[in-house]
Amino acid sequence: MSSDGPLPLRVLVVDGDPALISLLQDSDELDVVNEPGEPTAPGEALEAAERLRPDLVILGPEYAAHAAPLSRRARVFVVCNEPTAASAALREGATGHLTPDRFTARELLQVFRDAGRADLDLSAREAEVMDLIAGGRSNGEIARELFLSEKTVKNHVNRIYGKLKVGSRAAAITLWRAGRRPR
Repeated sequence: MSSDGPLPLRVLVVDGDPALISLLQDSDELDVVNEPGEPTAPGEALEAAERLRPDLVILGPEYAAHAAPLSRRARVFVVCNEPTAASAALREGATGHLTPDRFTARELLQVFRDAGRADLDLSAREAEVMDLIAGGRSNGEIARELFLSEKTVKNHVNRIYGKLKVGSRAAAITLWRAGRRPR
């Protein structure tokens, strides 16, 4: 099976700025999984994260203190101008902080992907191979695209499986999309 790239990252936006939601929805690589304006309460956000299974959760500043329970389900980013709220969210388990109106969709996507990959400790080439695996590419397709032998791709795949402590493509993709180190 061939694909044009990785599947879109699933994003849950909690009480987000409409301009941010619009920016996210305009990207083919990001999929906002909740309806605009929902969830609006911390308990609703946790229930939505369990039900919708996002890769990322973006919190508005008033939700920064609720990063801890959400960070157990997805990578959490808080969007705010307040250093105190950002620091609190990071202490509570948020992956990162974003300053409103200071990024494009492409930059935002790169921040999200880099944060998840850093947690998994893959080399740059392994991350490149893993991106293509997550996009549904076969070893042969990856070899042709990266100008490598198929044996070299298989070696990368085996190292990736070892680092992620998985035995299948599906398990590797699941961890890759979640950006979580195996326990």
